[in-house]
Amino acid sequence: MGADLSAAEAALARGDYGQSLDLLEPLAANNPLPGAEGARIRMLMVTAWMGQGQEQTALATCRQLAKCKDPELRQRAKQLLDVLEAPSLQRPSNWSLKLPNLEMDAMTGAGSISSGPRSLRRNLDPPPPPPPPTGPTRNPTIGFAALVCAVLIGLTMLLSGCIRITTTIHIPGPDRVQLGWEVNSSTQKLMPWQLHLKEALSLSAPSVNVEQNSRLGQQIITAPTLPSAAANELLQRVVSSAATTAGLTLNKPQLIVQEQNWLLGVKQSLTLDIDLNDLPNVPGLNLSIRISAASFRNEAKTSPLLTTKSGNDLIWPLQPGEANHLELHGWSWNRLGVGSLIVLALLALSLILQTLRLKLGFGFPELPS
Repeated sequence: MGADLSAAEAALARGDYGQSLDLLEPLAANNPLPGAEGARIRMLMVTAWMGQGQEQTALATCRQLAKCKDPELRQRAKQLLDVLEAPSLQRPSNWSLKLPNLEMDAMTGAGSISSGPRSLRRNLDPPPPPPPPTGPTRNPTIGFAALVCAVLIGLTMLLSGCIRITTTIHIPGPDRVQLGWEVNSSTQKLMPWQLHLKEALSLSAPSVNVEQNSRLGQQIITAPTLPSAAANELLQRVVSSAATTAGLTLNKPQLIVQEQNWLLGVKQSLTLDIDLNDLPNVPGLNLSIRISAASFRNEAKTSPLLTTKSGNDLIWPLQPGEANHLELHGWSWNRLGVGSLIVLALLALSLILQTLRLKLGFGFPELPS
């Protein structure tokens, strides 16, 4: 199938739509919808039909592709639907030049210009263009320029950077990490990017749960408690989906949790690297990370921005266009180890008291006779 598909794409690239359809029709019969290969083959067929002018056939197939599971193919199909469903505009007659019929005399070879049954000689030079219907072009006035500037400033304030994303990292125990995200829109409405993000996460990270509040423009994304390695992989998938949905390409973040077990407790260290060098500086965009762990009570080493405390949590703001780095160390007590130490201490105290009793001459405790 790969050779036929490549040959069909090559025929489509050089404009041979008939040969491309001849190669694609058997492949479409063997790969029905809603499979990914079937959707890709039919997307090529839609392009070939549009090249042949079969717009109705292409339109019917586009409507089927607009419901496929692949988000990229679904988006392309919707774009083609907008093109196919757009109303056709009638071209004015003065946009084209009509040449008169030439009649040749079979005896003399002389030619004459004819526009009907009567042959009349006309001037071949095109007529001068008509004057513009709106009059001569004038420079924009100050009022028009002020109106345009006001509209642009309003759109910039309304649409640019109206988003706040907070990532929550909770470490409930040794080698256990729970991730969460809170996405808020300052417009109090869900933005199109948020809706596309939910669809992308349903495919790339089905284990996460996305709850939306359309009246507040808020999304709450929660993930189950996972080992640190699985949590790092989940963090990379979510960040990649968010960047792809926004049309960006970001480096993968790294979340590393290292632990050393000392019987009585576990020494933990958290390292987090988030490279935002490729993220443009969007006005109003707010990115931050909330770290919730009882074991991390000391100060964190961060760059370029410092952390702040909010109750028992640490808030770390991220700087777009920079490489953000965090190191945090802490200690988590092992309940089993601490309990074992208390039991050993009580046994030692019991032996000491028993030895003192024997030295004082009381002897071993006896039951009453």
